[in-house]
Amino acid sequence: KSSILLLAAMVAGGVIGFFWGPGASVLQPIADTFLNLLYCCVVPLIFCSLTAAIAKMQDLAKLRKILMIFLIGVIVSGVIACLFMVAPCLVIDPAEGSTVSLTQDVADASGSMNVLGMFTVGDFPLLFSKSNLMALIVFTVIFSIAIIQIGEKGKPIVEAMDRLTAAIVNVINIVMKLAPLGLGCYFAILIGSNGSDVIGPLSKAIVMYLFVIVAYYVVSQTVFAYIGGGMEGVRIWWATCVPSTLTALGTCSSAATLPVNLQQAKKIDIPDEIADLVIPLGANLHKDGACVIQIIKVAFLCSVFHMEYATPRNILMSILVAVIASVVMGGIPAGGYVAEIFIISAFGFPTVAIPIMVLIGTITDAPATVVNVTGDTGLAMVITRFVEGKDWIHRKKLAQKAAELIPDGAVIFLDASSTTQRILRYIHDRRNLK
Repeated sequence: KSSILLLAAMVAGGVIGFFWGPGASVLQPIADTFLNLLYCCVVPLIFCSLTAAIAKMQDLAKLRKILMIFLIGVIVSGVIACLFMVAPCLVIDPAEGSTVSLTQDVADASGSMNVLGMFTVGDFPLLFSKSNLMALIVFTVIFSIAIIQIGEKGKPIVEAMDRLTAAIVNVINIVMKLAPLGLGCYFAILIGSNGSDVIGPLSKAIVMYLFVIVAYYVVSQTVFAYIGGGMEGVRIWWATCVPSTLTALGTCSSAATLPVNLQQAKKIDIPDEIADLVIPLGANLHKDGACVIQIIKVAFLCSVFHMEYATPRNILMSILVAVIASVVMGGIPAGGYVAEIFIISAFGFPTVAIPIMVLIGTITDAPATVVNVTGDTGLAMVITRFVEGKDWIHRKKLAQKAAELIPDGAVIFLDASSTTQRILRYIHDRRNLK
């Protein structure tokens, strides 16, 4: 019901924006009210839920395994996303027949190249800003490990973080009551502001991009879910993906969609220690949709400046640049035009190409954000499959059924079966058992 309401609001907003045009920007205050409320939930949710999840883990080897699989998954999926866009660019010239003005310039094309700067901040209060999520995650992981090391003294902290997480989740549920209004307004502004640009000289490139990004969205998320949980994983993922997909499409913000994405992970029953770590990290580093954007930018500009894109050197360079610019540079605070500068320096394009890249990035941002965001839960399912075993979804179902039969306060004796132990541990985490 809520998903249908969200979808109806998005469609209505799109229709209003199409006919209203740029005037739809008067709806910005309404849209910003919803978005700002979501932003306020992001930092406390990451800090509290991630602290509780890691501190409960106890096994630091498991933490290392999760992070290793995450990094491998980010790089591999980023390269595959690039190849999805490279293939059609070799067949179809995205800039053919377009006339692009190169007289524009940008007032400020500066960007920080300090990659290490994304992991730390200079003052403690700066941690609690949505602009420094990577630094917050790093600090939270260190803080959680410190709680594990102090043993019994850390248990009250973990319990407090658990309770705070539950409260913040309820806050998010309340804020999401405004989602149809907020997302409808955002979509009206998006269509009203960018509709004429799509019909203009970039139309061929944008249409080509939309076909590729939709195909990649369907294929990649289905494959992620299948690897993570088989056909049952595919069914559950597609049954729960609508709110996060529409929130990403309407807000064009990974940070704003993060609370909704974590809610989807809870519905899929991804373990907290995986979901609460992988999904916030993914919001900063796992950006397959952005990889696709970088490839279309390079192919478009190669055509505009009469360079041959279909050479092994340019293809490999574009994939390398796309993965680095999207996966690494995207997490740099105040990065500005880092991706554009990176592309220009690698291919030797003139600086007048920056406005074209900014325009392409702006128009394609919404569907790219959808792929960026929704891929995080899929990757979390894959990691769960390698960490918890291939039958993790089946065990969750058994545990849910068993939990209905076991009364509160029951004393459970574990047998030698690892499967039974995992089922009972799952029940124990969610019920008052001894």
